[in-house]
Amino acid sequence: MFTIRAAGWRFVPHSYAVVNQWQCLELMRRDVVDLYFRDAPLVNRRWRRVDGMLPSKWEQALQSLEDAPPGHPVDCVIRVFVPADFSNAQARRTLVLGTADFGWFPTEMVRGGGTLAEALRESDATIVSPSEWSRWGLLRAGAEPDRVEIVPHGVEVDVFRPLDADQRLSAREQAGHVDKFVFLNVSAHTLSKGTDLILKAFARVAVQRQEAFLVLKGTDAVYESRRFLSKWMTERLTPEERSVVEGRMQYMGTSLPVSELAATYGTADAYVTPYRSESFNLPALEAAACGLPVICTAGGPTDDFTTPDFARRISAKLQESSRPNEVLREPDLEELTQAMIDVMDDSGFRTKAATAGPAFARSRFTWRHAVDRLLEVAGAPS
Repeated sequence: MFTIRAAGWRFVPHSYAVVNQWQCLELMRRDVVDLYFRDAPLVNRRWRRVDGMLPSKWEQALQSLEDAPPGHPVDCVIRVFVPADFSNAQARRTLVLGTADFGWFPTEMVRGGGTLAEALRESDATIVSPSEWSRWGLLRAGAEPDRVEIVPHGVEVDVFRPLDADQRLSAREQAGHVDKFVFLNVSAHTLSKGTDLILKAFARVAVQRQEAFLVLKGTDAVYESRRFLSKWMTERLTPEERSVVEGRMQYMGTSLPVSELAATYGTADAYVTPYRSESFNLPALEAAACGLPVICTAGGPTDDFTTPDFARRISAKLQESSRPNEVLREPDLEELTQAMIDVMDDSGFRTKAATAGPAFARSRFTWRHAVDRLLEVAGAPS
């Protein structure tokens, strides 16, 4: 048996916890793995455990995970939390998730507050990072190339999959979306996610297309998403644009069970994510797996898992951030607006995306694929 201790968060609606839980569930299915778990301290007092986001049998399985007994040999430690702990573990291999959203790994992301280069000099840990963009940022921050391995995230395709015609019609009727063309975004709605650009572009689209409707899903339990949305509505839109958007938008801030989140994707017509920075963008992959055409930023991590068969990429200029060393990609607003209109008008593209996206996700980007790669990096026997 190959013994692994996963260290991180459980049962909180944060992206690191989501990744950690899906990885652990897949690791528990592997006959060659003996899995233990150590809870990491939460970084914010506001965070609270949220039960019911996963099916009860999966949550019970995650809850049953315990730490290894003292002195028990461990082959690999996998740390999925921040600030990142690069210290050597009592194991043959130490893997640490590192995400460089802004093309950089700031000191506040490192336990102890030092630089990434300093932390790695005192460590034999390997960084696992989910995309080429994120890896590039880690190298900019001082990591050596042979210390960073790409381990992409995945999607649970038995949960995130297209609804059949009857299910979709029923869900859209229940949501009041039957006669609407629904654009969806699932994110924290911070400036990095481009929500202000979505609002600005949607205001222009909605003037031209009466059926256009916008659904924004946030996570108020962790990110204060509603406050950010209010900020962009007030500061980034003209009064005329606000009046257009306010009557054509729905906001959801509660943490949904994955089955309801999948149904939210299933009731939409297109997924739009003009992000300025991301390390992976898991909701974009989930949306593609659910059969939605995806409108996304070009040049970022979504380049790794989108194709022209189901995605439209928006040109974005690489720019310096207001924070030292950090960079972002600024999507072209005009191009975003036109892409949203084009997707509305191109039923052939939407039909193609409905099969191409799920097929692509199933063939290359499931959690099985992700954990296969994780175990390869961990040095587990094949």
